[in-house]
Amino acid sequence: MKQTKRRMETLSFYDRTGIERHLERMAAKGWMIERVDGFGWRYRRTEPQTLRFAVTYFPKASDFDPGPTEGQQLYHAMTGQAGWHYAASWAQMQFFYTDRTDAVPIETDPALELETIHTTMKKGLLLPYGILLVIGLWWSAMLAHDLRHDPIGLFSSMTNLFLAVVWPLLSLLCIVEIVAYLRWRHRAKQAAVLGEFVDTPNTRPFQRVVFAVCIAAFWVQILYHVTAGSPLLRVVSIVMVLYMLVLMAVVQGVKQLLKRKKASRGVNRAVTLTVDVVLAAVLMAAIVFGALRATQNGLLDRYNEPAVLPLTLADLRGDELPAADYTPSWTEDASPLVAVHDGSEWAYPTEQGVPVPSLGYTVTQVRLSALYGQCRAQRLAEQTSNNDSRPDDMQRTCVPCDAAPWGANEAWQLGWQDTGSADRYLLCYDRNIIEIQFSWPPTNEQKAVVGVTLGAL
Repeated sequence: MKQTKRRMETLSFYDRTGIERHLERMAAKGWMIERVDGFGWRYRRTEPQTLRFAVTYFPKASDFDPGPTEGQQLYHAMTGQAGWHYAASWAQMQFFYTDRTDAVPIETDPALELETIHTTMKKGLLLPYGILLVIGLWWSAMLAHDLRHDPIGLFSSMTNLFLAVVWPLLSLLCIVEIVAYLRWRHRAKQAAVLGEFVDTPNTRPFQRVVFAVCIAAFWVQILYHVTAGSPLLRVVSIVMVLYMLVLMAVVQGVKQLLKRKKASRGVNRAVTLTVDVVLAAVLMAAIVFGALRATQNGLLDRYNEPAVLPLTLADLRGDELPAADYTPSWTEDASPLVAVHDGSEWAYPTEQGVPVPSLGYTVTQVRLSALYGQCRAQRLAEQTSNNDSRPDDMQRTCVPCDAAPWGANEAWQLGWQDTGSADRYLLCYDRNIIEIQFSWPPTNEQKAVVGVTLGAL
């Protein structure tokens, strides 16, 4: 039977009421809090007991302290005389318990307790949550910009979709935590005048939902890259997970080791932060170097080169295709919502004076029909938006043309004001949006081949 266990608890740092009740429930089940660190809350198996817990704050304490400071030891001795036993600490937070129903509460002055909590929370909650909120709002604004101006880039990237889920949720979490704390402090200040304590608010259910969604989004992203991504994305995803786990384990391990060795707070903080920065840089450099070397050696490649592209020059030109060493390339950025495929085929002439054709196309595959309108609007805007700094004769043109030969719903021929329409086209099908460029004027038969192959991809 396991004698210890770890849990990741979603409890606000200032929620002394919620933490006390939680620890009382755990003690009733036979689990006593033993330690809180970066690996979670550690509990030790005991006999089930009915205990009272008290959570207090010691602002001058630090998570880098090797043990209770001299001031904390004196404080513990005083609480011990009142029948309270020290159980564990979490940075400035301290846990005490008693089995005496008549034990005098540790905190007897609500105004003093409130001031102690606020002094602690300025560094432990308001500052880090404020910084995280600024970062989260900045990322959310960037993602909102992409949603408006580059929905294809947003919806075709699993990483962008993950960020689009996580950052708004984390921003909302910061807002909820900060507002909940400030509202509680306002009520507690009014109650303190009357000598009354006020229970802290319970945001644990909301935190659980936020963290569950963020963790689920993270693993969905990883699993999609591993199962459906390119070899490069597959390996990088696995390596990045290992990178984070190794970094967290080593940094937390160093901090705990130095605490056991009784290193001073300053030494522990300096060494731990140095290890964190240096190890992060070394591991990241190793990952980048390894990925580049593997890609150069052909072991990892974002470019998947199938034996036959969905649409090849041979499909279009048949026997008219000049002999040459044609080079196909195929890339993909995809998510369950939108996929963007880039295909091309080209070659250097093998005989002087004998030109060889080339072909390039981008297929935007809209897998969620509700997004089709946004994706169509973006592709069309990309071909119709012009730069005012360019001369008028260098502006883009996008002229509607007959969609029937392509078997498309809509078609445009693209070009420039100075040179006129080129052999470039934008085609809209039921779910695919195609940009295609030829090095020759395509025939109606070749246009029909494009519709049958790429239009139905």
